[in-house]
Amino acid sequence: MFYVLLALLALPFVRRRSSGEVRTILVVQTGKIGDFVCTTPLFRALRAHYPAARIVLALHPVNSVLARQLPFFDELLEIPSGTLSGWRHKWRWVAEVRRLNPDLALCCSGGAAWPFILAMAGVPRRLGVTPNFLGRSSRFAQHLWTEAVVHDGARLIGSTYARLLALLGVDAVALDKVVGHPAAAEAKVEAFLAGQGGRRLAGLAISSANKLKELGEEKLLGICRRLLAAAPDLSIVLLGGPGDRAAAAALGAGLDAARLIDSCGVFSLDEVPALLQRLDVFIGVDSGLTYMADALDIPLVSLAGPCNMQETRPVNRRAVILQESLPCIPCAHIFKAPYACRIGSRACIVDVPAERVADAALALLEPPRP
Repeated sequence: MFYVLLALLALPFVRRRSSGEVRTILVVQTGKIGDFVCTTPLFRALRAHYPAARIVLALHPVNSVLARQLPFFDELLEIPSGTLSGWRHKWRWVAEVRRLNPDLALCCSGGAAWPFILAMAGVPRRLGVTPNFLGRSSRFAQHLWTEAVVHDGARLIGSTYARLLALLGVDAVALDKVVGHPAAAEAKVEAFLAGQGGRRLAGLAISSANKLKELGEEKLLGICRRLLAAAPDLSIVLLGGPGDRAAAAALGAGLDAARLIDSCGVFSLDEVPALLQRLDVFIGVDSGLTYMADALDIPLVSLAGPCNMQETRPVNRRAVILQESLPCIPCAHIFKAPYACRIGSRACIVDVPAERVADAALALLEPPRP
């Protein structure tokens, strides 16, 4: 809290005078993949409103490859996890923001660090999202914004971003998300799937960065068995990173290997959209891959688990959301994300039958190809 007080006292001396012209804009979105994808409507609307401005995006390094596939940014500023804590780190980013010399900053990330950094860097106009969950320091830090909108957990985060942009005179914001991929990715996917012929493809995300949401091997096996038994012309594409190869191999040991396609670690993150767009249906939890599939308008089933579906959810017309009715749901929110089940059962994931998940996906499939 002390550094927030320092910034409030220093503001009259560090704030740059505004020329009135917006030449450089800094956007802060340091969340993980799902947060990045859900913020793409804001990125797109901001670029449309300021076509000649230099737009710099401060982001988590994992999202850099995704950002480079979008035509909205002139520069990326990578903010690794753990580099916002402590005086030394904060002053490093203050100096970096001063170097960028933005006329305007929009912050989509929570916490007390960014209000301090942007204020001490002298950014003339600083717009922030005030989280619906705030600690004492973060609450005090909200005084450092020149303007802010309060996030309402009963409304989609996209509507919060739309209200933030409205402060700049942006009147209409389309809420559909967007992802891209390198031109060469489609040929790579084509070669990878070459042996599948005309088989229908179901994508199954087999892991989650937040283990609270993860399906687990038993449920994954149950989903796969149901899909393979019900749709003889269907193959399953296992989706994950290099660290998921062992889990994919374990699934393959108990299933029809000829109809199981392990893509874990085969594609870089920016190539994944090219693979996703080949799917007939996608199954996952509330994660980055699910929001990428949503952006591509892929029919999908999302097992929402502990997450607040009022503030963030797939919105395409062929998205099915499965969520148990439990008194502890939701416990996971955009600005308050637990990583362990407080009652120890993970009932919101464990108690959803694998057959229910698989059947929801089967219902989304188009008829078999002739």
